[in-house]
Amino acid sequence: LLFQRHVPKKYWGDAVLTSAYLINRLPSRVLNGKTPHSLLPGCREHFSLPLRVFGCVCFIHNHSPHIKKLDPRSIKGIFLGYSLTQKGYKCRDPSTGRAYVTKDVTFLEHVSYFGENPLQG
Repeated sequence: LLFQRHVPKKYWGDAVLTSAYLINRLPSRVLNGKTPHSLLPGCREHFSLPLRVFGCVCFIHNHSPHIKKLDPRSIKGIFLGYSLTQKGYKCRDPSTGRAYVTKDVTFLEHVSYFGENPLQG
C-alpha cells in the first residue's frame, strides 16, 4: 500500500491496519466463502463503508459554524484507512497533522497525495 501511492514510511502503521481491515472482509476459500470478520463472535458489519484507495487525496468537508462565506468548505488530506470504533474514514491533514474520522469526505482515488516517487522513474 505504501509503495503503490508513494506514501512515506511514517504511515506504515496505518497501512498495516488498513491491510488487516481489507483482508478480514474478503471471502476466503478456506472458510467456505465466508469472511474472517463474519466468523468472529459478536462481530457484525455495522460499520460498512465503500472501499477506497489508501494514500489517495481526499477532501474532508468542513461544517464548522465559524466558516465565512468565501472560506474553503473542505480540507485537503490523505486517506489513511477505516475507523474501527465509529462509522467513518480515517484521514489526516499533513500540513497541520490533525486527524479526522468522518463519512463526509470526497475522494480523488486516481491521485496520490504524495505524487510520484522520483526514484521510480
